[in-house]
Amino acid sequence: MTLASSRAPQLRRTHFTSLLLWLTALFAFSTLALPTSVSAAPQLILPTPPGEEWKIIQGYACGTHNAWDRYSLDLVQVNGPTYDAPIRAAASGQIWHWEARSGTLILSHGDRFFTMYTHLSRAVSTESGRVFQAGEVLGYAGDRGSPGIPHLHFTAYTANRDGWSGKKSVPLSFAEGYVLPEVGGCSQHQGTVMTAMAIQPPEITFLTDAQPNTWYNQDQRIAFTTNWAGGGLSQMWDVEPSADAPMFPQNVDGYADLSMVGEGMHTLYVRVWGPDGKQTVASYGPVGYDITPPTSPQAQPDLQLNAGSQTIVVWPDVEDAHSGLAGYRIYVGTDPEGEDVWFSEEALVKTPTLAPGTYVVRVQPLDQVGNAGPWTTIRTITVAMP
Repeated sequence: MTLASSRAPQLRRTHFTSLLLWLTALFAFSTLALPTSVSAAPQLILPTPPGEEWKIIQGYACGTHNAWDRYSLDLVQVNGPTYDAPIRAAASGQIWHWEARSGTLILSHGDRFFTMYTHLSRAVSTESGRVFQAGEVLGYAGDRGSPGIPHLHFTAYTANRDGWSGKKSVPLSFAEGYVLPEVGGCSQHQGTVMTAMAIQPPEITFLTDAQPNTWYNQDQRIAFTTNWAGGGLSQMWDVEPSADAPMFPQNVDGYADLSMVGEGMHTLYVRVWGPDGKQTVASYGPVGYDITPPTSPQAQPDLQLNAGSQTIVVWPDVEDAHSGLAGYRIYVGTDPEGEDVWFSEEALVKTPTLAPGTYVVRVQPLDQVGNAGPWTTIRTITVAMP
């Protein structure tokens, strides 16, 4: 009993040690056997501008697309210039690498999944770690590394943990409904035309120095730009544009000048269509436009005074149809064409003590934005000798 009881713990320890070594070996083998790149990719959108048709001019498995980047696409715009066309992030990610010589920007999307955009004429940013949201413009198409043939070379791929070794491109599919599997042959899917969609309703951003609820006596331009657009836009003053169809198909930005609508307080309304039919309406204003000076005051009867007298000269307030009356510049003196900077908000002036002679009271009305009416003599004052 003593011998048996003393050996039992040793046997259990030996069995446990063997089991632990076996499990350790199995774990090591299984780790080595696992693929080092991810098996599932994030949902991608087309990296081309929303609403535009782009064509595959070189597809999978041919020419330069026949190594680790077998599943690459060369894309050009169908109905416009490819050079300097905006290129979007196909998924949310951050800058992993920029190579100026070939205009290559690589985004990392986590879990060892990357997208690559090559031949860019320029990038919005080349700062490592800079984050782009899906659909955000990251650069502009060009021909770096492929002179004379502006196009976008696009690849999605997985890699090992270091991000460089073990690179392997993946067959592409896009949220717009385009699925491009391996089908065999050279330049697979060449000639396919694809149109990118917006992934959210359009956004409208106004760009102007004009401030709402403010009057101006010089023309003001209200410009605007859009994001997630591409289906066109409409713009109107003081009323929302119809939702039936865009006035300017495919436009993504525009402007309107106050002089187009004329004097008054006005609001600009803009309706934008996304390529998938989503619409957004935004407004800016009201902003006032006033280039007409106030009316002139009516002349009052002449006045006789005794020497050494003062008087208060009053006249009817004038009207200003738009920004409103600010007040009057006033001149009191002997010059029939006299002007002064003396200012009063009220339609009256108290004269100084006047010596014998002939005086005129002249006024110039001003509105709130500085439009000035003509100088007008509203009263002549004769001061008699004592």
